[in-house]
This record gives sequence, C-alpha cells and structure tokens, in this order.
Amino acid sequence: MAYAYPLFFGDYLGVSIGQLYVLFSDREVIPMWRFDPLVRAVAVEAYALGLGLRQVAAFLGGLGFSVGRESIGRWFLRAGEMLSRGGVGRRGFIAVDETVVSNSAGRAYLWAAREVRSGDVVAVQVSRGRGLGECLRLLEKVKKRYRGRPTIYTDRGLWYVWPMKVLGIRHRRERFGMRNPIEQWFSRLKRRIRQFNLYFPTHKTKTTERWIRT
Repeated sequence: MAYAYPLFFGDYLGVSIGQLYVLFSDREVIPMWRFDPLVRAVAVEAYALGLGLRQVAAFLGGLGFSVGRESIGRWFLRAGEMLSRGGVGRRGFIAVDETVVSNSAGRAYLWAAREVRSGDVVAVQVSRGRGLGECLRLLEKVKKRYRGRPTIYTDRGLWYVWPMKVLGIRHRRERFGMRNPIEQWFSRLKRRIRQFNLYFPTHKTKTTERWIRT
C-alpha cells in the first residue's frame, strides 16, 4: 500500500534528525521502544524527503532493521502531530481556498488556510461537499488560532460570504495578489502526491485530512 506524501513535514519546520531523535526518545510520544529512537528518526526523515514507505522499509532492512510500512507511517503521523502544534496568534492576514483531491471513494474537497506573511498553514479540512457548512467549519478553526479579527483573503466563491459575516471576520475577495501563497501551497502539495500515487488510498475524509495536516 503506497501512501500519498504528507506535506507539512515536507516543509519541515526546520526539523533535523537530532530533533526527531529527541522527540522519539520521549516515552510519552511513543511508549514502547521496540526500535531505537534513531531508527525512527531516520525513517521519518527519509519518508519526508521523498522516499515511499516501501522504499524506506527496504532501506532500513538493508541496515538490519525489519520495519513494516505501517509502523513507518504511524511514526510519521505521530511526529507530525507533535511538531505541528501551534499557539494562538495576535492577528493574521490569511489566504483561504479550496481544491479538489481524490481518494479511493472518489472526489473530495481540500480546504486550507495559510498565513500570508509567515507561510504557516493554520487550518486544513477535507470534505465531500463544498458549501456554507463546510466553509463555516474551516473558518471556525482559523478564528480559534487568532485573537481579535483576522483578515481573510479568498476568491469570489459565494460560500465564503455568509460564514465570514456570521463569524465577524474581515473579508477581502481577490483573484491573485494576497491569495498567491495558498495557490502555491496547493500546487506543491499536488506535485508531491503525484510522486507516490494519484489519490489517497482511503475512503475516509478524516484520514485523508490527517495525512495532509501532518
């Protein structure tokens, strides 16, 4: 089973093998130590840099470590979850957009919000539909990350107007300009997905969302 490339760890947050080693040495992160933390760190780094799960498993096998692909995937997700935890910002200029992704159940919509100045992706959501309810849920996630009223830039999709008013968010509608960061992120994500597969090998939107968020 080949998984699509989970993105945020690819941007990598400045994470080194040494930092991953420290993370995996913490028994609260992974309670059982069947493998040395350095093995886990090397596996996660190799996967994040572009190898598939099968390739990482083969690489570790050549070093004398028999590690299953599922274990490598779990290490990656756990590390990504721990390292991606963020606090609440004072204010933000945020680009929001949605795009189509595919998994084994067919077409789904990926919603994402990216801070314009820092480039941080602050919210991700995968849904079957593209409407007011889905948009409202994403914007609620974004608003929780900021004190006060963030300014959000979107395209001219009608599903953004009502949720913005309900949540009291400053809303700007643009085709390009301040929205470029989220368009660039989507392009990079889709390129990396194509390195491994054309779709996410799961029918569950929450599982797809978890891999992308990591």
